[in-house]
Amino acid sequence: MPTVPFRDDSAIAYSKREAAVASSVSSIVRDSLSWAVDTLYAYRDGLSRDERKKQVEIEERKKILYLRMRNAVLYEEWLSCACELDELENNGIWKQTFESAEYSPRLVQQRLRQLEEARVSCDVSRMLYLVRTSLSRDLGNMSNASLYSHSHVGTKSLIDQYITAAVDTISTMVELSERKRCDALELKYIQDQLLAARQAFGRSALLFSGGATFGMSHIGVLKALWEAKLLPRILSGSSAGSVVCAIFCTRTEEELPGLLHTFADGDFAVFNETGHEDNIFQKAARFLKYGSWVDSSHLARAMRSWLGDITFQEAYNRTRRILNICVSSASIYELPRLLNYITAPNVLIWSAVAVSCSVPLVFSPYVLMAKDPLTGEPVPWNDLHKQYIDGSVESDLPMSRLSEMFNVNHFIVSQVNPHVLPFLSKDECSSGNTTADRNAPPKTGWLHTITHLAKDEALYRMTVFSDLGIFPTFLTKAVSVMNQKYFGDITIFPEIPYTSFPLMLKNPTTGFMLQACLGGERATWPKLGRIRNHLAIELALDSAIQTMRARVAFYPTEADPVTNCTFVHRHITSIDTNGRRGRMTQRRRDPNILCIELLGGHALTSALLVCRIIRVLSILILNGPPLYLRSHNAPHLQTQVIGIQVQLKESR
Repeated sequence: MPTVPFRDDSAIAYSKREAAVASSVSSIVRDSLSWAVDTLYAYRDGLSRDERKKQVEIEERKKILYLRMRNAVLYEEWLSCACELDELENNGIWKQTFESAEYSPRLVQQRLRQLEEARVSCDVSRMLYLVRTSLSRDLGNMSNASLYSHSHVGTKSLIDQYITAAVDTISTMVELSERKRCDALELKYIQDQLLAARQAFGRSALLFSGGATFGMSHIGVLKALWEAKLLPRILSGSSAGSVVCAIFCTRTEEELPGLLHTFADGDFAVFNETGHEDNIFQKAARFLKYGSWVDSSHLARAMRSWLGDITFQEAYNRTRRILNICVSSASIYELPRLLNYITAPNVLIWSAVAVSCSVPLVFSPYVLMAKDPLTGEPVPWNDLHKQYIDGSVESDLPMSRLSEMFNVNHFIVSQVNPHVLPFLSKDECSSGNTTADRNAPPKTGWLHTITHLAKDEALYRMTVFSDLGIFPTFLTKAVSVMNQKYFGDITIFPEIPYTSFPLMLKNPTTGFMLQACLGGERATWPKLGRIRNHLAIELALDSAIQTMRARVAFYPTEADPVTNCTFVHRHITSIDTNGRRGRMTQRRRDPNILCIELLGGHALTSALLVCRIIRVLSILILNGPPLYLRSHNAPHLQTQVIGIQVQLKESR
């Protein structure tokens, strides 16, 4: 029979009582400590336990949203996270606050009220006057970069309202000036005033820097701006930036979606043939023999396969985009050249790209080629066979030349040069990915000071040695590289991982291209709100000018020999200076000249003035006073009338 082990019930009960007492004591101590901690936190933060718990949840949610923004693949995903972060951080309160020391809200509000009053009253002359005289990109300092550092999306609501009102005013004015409301003279007058307004407002340009294979990040910048419909018509590229710029500016709007979809799979074997990479000994032998590390024929072949034999003029006629490629002179006695459809209309774009990418000691120099106007064959652009090198050496961002040629006063820069970042301040190189980064204190400590002191000292020493004749060409070019301006009004810095530096002078792979494109997009998304506010009025003016040009060109005229005079002289035989008979031409006759011919050619000056007066009076009787005769333009009318009276007296 099995034995039953002895069990002491009293000992078991005693141990249970001890455990219960210990549990009660630990619970009391834990609750007391928790109460003390809650009291201390409440005294410090003024928050209850539930409020503090909610605050912790908000902070955790913000960390998740920041991480999702940093790893976003689509703009819609990034925008959704940014808007939610603005709500969690209460950035909407700052947007709605009227007072601000960063700009003049009262001036902006006054102009906003004027635009809305003119638009609501449908006063075309008043709207035209305001558009002509009061539009500005920096009204009341509203283009200040700090206004876009307080939120992830957008800026002050008042600034957004002003931009919207200005765009709506321009579109309303164009709609009200349709055929039934304005005659041909009024339409032409509105067109001229819009052209003058755009001239005063200025134009924007997108500039791509150099940077070897890092320049492929420009694709993402360009893609983000194009998808947001914020791409300027004027584009410029140097070195690697010229590759992206040239390929884009030779494609029409219909071809761009397919281009952006297949860009990463294209032929970019610019350093060597695919699958036939030279070893270190072959490159060293080429460097000792020709003075270059890479044969530039690979670059020229790749660019010609992308671009074909298209010139700057042909690209402009095809896409209406203004392509600019900067090249530097190999000597120290010439300025860098900006190639475009005005300065080099017949130059082949692929050769300009090959020259602009010819980094000294890396690529061998290349000759600029042009298309012969008679045969269409490629020929050297000039007879002097001048050598040009990488455009980034002397003019990575040709801002002054673009301002002179195209009235550009606003520059959007995509900067990927790795040697530039150490010499830029925090405001210039901040990518603006997070509010926390933008609101962090500026890093202007001893390291920043020492960096700039070293740069200034190096520039001074190199200038002195160059003046003494010690390697003058090399030192002059080095000074140009270090002493340029590498940022614009809005500067985009795509993120470049350190693991990509060994790939800087190697053919980009498909994976590298996709990653670089995504990096460019991510760097552009935080800037879209600022770019949109800076470009909205300019793009509205461009659209209005195109509409008015079409209306003026296709305005139906009536067969009235006095008011509209559409008499067509069909048989005019021209004779050139060599006495040869030219072809038959058909052209519209000027109505004033026609009236003179109808009068038999007598009293030409008086007849011309009489015809002008009859034409103006007939329009006044039929259509009423046109825009240019109304209140805001009365002094101009009086000046014209006085001029006609003086001419009548002189003709007598």
